[in-house]
Amino acid sequence: MKGFEAKWTRFRITLVFGVFILIWAAVVLRAFQFQVLERDRLAEIAEKESHRVVKLNSVRGDIFDRTGEKLAVSLEADSVFAEPVKIEEPKKTAARLAKVLNLDTASLAEHLAGRSEFAWVKRQISPEEVTRVESLNLQGIHFLSENKRFYPNKDLAAHILGFVGVDPKGLEGLEMAYDEYLRGEADYRRVKRDALGRVFLDQASPDPRDTRGHSVHLTLDRRIQYIAEKALAQAVEKHKARRGMALVVRPQTGEVLASAMVPNYNPNVFARYTAGERRNRILTDAFDPGSTFKIFVVAAALEQRVVEPTTRIFCENGSYMIGRSEINDHHKYGWLTVDKVIQYSSNIGALKIGDLLGPAELHRYLRRFGFGSRTGIDLPAESAGLLRPWKKWRPVDAANVAFGQGVSVTAIQLAMAMSAIANGGLLMRPYIVSKITDSSGRTVKATEPQVIRQAVSVQTARAVRSMLRQVVCEGGTGSRAESAAYPAAGKTGTAQKLDPATRAYSNRKYLGLFVGFVPYNDPQLTILVVIDEPWPDIYGGVVAAPVFREIAMQALAVLNVPPVQQPPSIRTVEPDGRPLIVQAAATVSAHPVRSVQGSAGAEPETTSRYAPGTMPNLQGLSMRRCLDLLAEYELHLNFTGSGRAVWQSPDPGKPIQPEQVCHVRFEH
Repeated sequence: MKGFEAKWTRFRITLVFGVFILIWAAVVLRAFQFQVLERDRLAEIAEKESHRVVKLNSVRGDIFDRTGEKLAVSLEADSVFAEPVKIEEPKKTAARLAKVLNLDTASLAEHLAGRSEFAWVKRQISPEEVTRVESLNLQGIHFLSENKRFYPNKDLAAHILGFVGVDPKGLEGLEMAYDEYLRGEADYRRVKRDALGRVFLDQASPDPRDTRGHSVHLTLDRRIQYIAEKALAQAVEKHKARRGMALVVRPQTGEVLASAMVPNYNPNVFARYTAGERRNRILTDAFDPGSTFKIFVVAAALEQRVVEPTTRIFCENGSYMIGRSEINDHHKYGWLTVDKVIQYSSNIGALKIGDLLGPAELHRYLRRFGFGSRTGIDLPAESAGLLRPWKKWRPVDAANVAFGQGVSVTAIQLAMAMSAIANGGLLMRPYIVSKITDSSGRTVKATEPQVIRQAVSVQTARAVRSMLRQVVCEGGTGSRAESAAYPAAGKTGTAQKLDPATRAYSNRKYLGLFVGFVPYNDPQLTILVVIDEPWPDIYGGVVAAPVFREIAMQALAVLNVPPVQQPPSIRTVEPDGRPLIVQAAATVSAHPVRSVQGSAGAEPETTSRYAPGTMPNLQGLSMRRCLDLLAEYELHLNFTGSGRAVWQSPDPGKPIQPEQVCHVRFEH
């Protein structure tokens, strides 16, 4: 019995030992399988479970005006996303989220009911919405920081800038045209995730590249843009018009300084507006130019020498028949010289000059001025207008074209054609972007002025300029465009609009236009103003010419262009609404003129100066004089009010510190 028990004990020990041997062998074999045979496959699975590659959106570059003011920037904004697999009650969660984020509950509930690991809820939300979502403390709902496009000046230059979608891609305007430069490149980072789903930065991951896009610098001047928009809005309201357009261009270079449209829109909330409200009509919409077209008919006739400025044209006492069509003037004119045809804007005189030129030559010169083709401006969606081949013109069509009917032009075409007259006959290509810089400030692309062609000779352009000067003088149709400080030249236009219902010209809908340049003796600006459907005043000389004058006076003062005649102080404003009195030098002379004459009387030639390195006395000086004086002292000006200096800090005679700011209050 004892022997049996001993054997049984040894058997059990052997059995247990054998089992342990087998288990140990299985562990070793399994470890060999994991560590050697299937090492690569299992390592790949572990990598996928614990690591993730996250895409980092690039930061769009900024957009600056010509003075360095930011017109478009990128800011960080929070977006809400969900992990549907962790949401136990999708309908309840959707209802609570939809209420604070203004979303559709049913659509969001369907979105959250899936079993995916990631789903967007709402992107780029406001700080107030972030606070409301955080207060809900919902399971499976998280935030992610993204970049959002922001336009600090709201609707200023909105039709030029365009806007960006939720994904950082330009959808209209400059944002779309220069998207490849502004957008930059996306980058990727590796992150680790623990068993609880918490995400940590992988320290072994290389530092992120600079993904910021390039910055775009414009020819646009924020101050002149504001001046143009404000003057245009006032005219549209005053004349009960449907809309308006204004364009300010440098005739010698083609730089666009301002491009205004009314009504405007806010690109920060672009989705609230229709596509029509966001459209840049200065580039896309073609219209009959009306009497402004007579400029180019006369220029062509002078170039071909079929007429001289003093050539007499019989204007049929205001009524002229071409076939069965009757052409009328607003006044009954008999004999008019060519320059008076322009000054009094005679339709009959213009068509007779066009007839002397002939349809083929008329068409050729209109093409030379850029009509019927795109200007090539660096913005999207430009229209070519409409100028039909001259062989398809009937006699009445040729007559209509001569005074601006039966042909369609865009605002940018008309402004650049007038710029050619102001620029000695040179037709320039317009542009809005002066340069593009990278994140280090280095220029990667620059735009230089480009001549398209010599439309007419210098002599012809000079002769037409003289005629256009008469238009704004007393007795001309554009006399309301004239200012005391800056003599102007230009042409009015009043064009009937086509009625879509009747497919004929309307007796109720008109465009009032004025296009010209200033100063006449040395053109610095070409300005076009279009008032769409004004009522009851419809004439360009009444509704558009005063807007030209207002923009010209303030814009030239901002650009420090000396007036030809001594004016009173010119009132302008900053884009934020602060008034600013700009005093310009009185005349152009061989020596610098430091004194100016303003409404408050003569300003002293010099001011009280103290010992070197001490603050000057600014009492009684104009803002312009203060700016000049403080620039000499390398001081910065911080001011309030307008008029002349009545208070300053630091006081006169105080020591000047490096980079010091001088605070000045101005009063009238």
